[in-house]
Amino acid sequence: MKHRLLFFFFILVVAIFGSCTPHRQMVYLQDRLEQGDTLGVDPKDYKVRPNDILHIRVTTLDAEAHAIFNMEDTRSMRSTTGGMGDLNLYIYGYTVNKEGKVQMPVVGEVEVSGLTIDETRRRIQEEVDNYLIGATVSVKMANFSVSVVGEVNSPGNFYVYDNEFTIMDAIALAGDLTDFGNREVNVVRRTGDGLIFASIDLAGRDIVESDYYFLQPGDLVYVEPYRVKRLGFAQFPFAVLFSAISTTVLLITFIQ
Repeated sequence: MKHRLLFFFFILVVAIFGSCTPHRQMVYLQDRLEQGDTLGVDPKDYKVRPNDILHIRVTTLDAEAHAIFNMEDTRSMRSTTGGMGDLNLYIYGYTVNKEGKVQMPVVGEVEVSGLTIDETRRRIQEEVDNYLIGATVSVKMANFSVSVVGEVNSPGNFYVYDNEFTIMDAIALAGDLTDFGNREVNVVRRTGDGLIFASIDLAGRDIVESDYYFLQPGDLVYVEPYRVKRLGFAQFPFAVLFSAISTTVLLITFIQ
């Protein structure tokens, strides 16, 4: 009887420790000894593609010309003040059509697909210079948003106002991973040829060299649960378990 109780006690202890997530699996950006204190980062410039939405603004001293090229300005200010900034960017931004072009007032169609944001700005600047003297063109992404789902504290879709937005930034916006969140995170990226599925290990500092460290518009970040969560340990009745352990210890003491 005593040996059976000891065996039962051993099984309970194993179950407790088996349901815990190891500390090493919860730490980000490890491998300091292997990687050193400095790692080079080389962000890839995003290239415009069909269905992107661009915010294009033409600045000029000519008030009439400014009004023609920036017809949304007044409505934009009112809309943003009213908390409709993201919707306003969608309505008044310039959508890249299937042919990779944007349709602008006066200038007409300008092909921008496959260009970086800076190259797009220069291309539009060349077209505007044919109509205005001393005008300045600015171009920004208006539909830069990423989605973070799975084992994070605050999943959701987030609008990004940063040209160099990383997967760590996305995790931070989502309130960090839960204790059961697998540090090997999945990224789903839309391209002109379909979807690309990739994984990136947040525990290694070499993630900064990954093509998926810097996120792109429309990326989906999915955090899977560890096996202990999938097996149901997250909802395990530990209060009952500890009560059983206490009872077992008392029985062993009583038998002795």
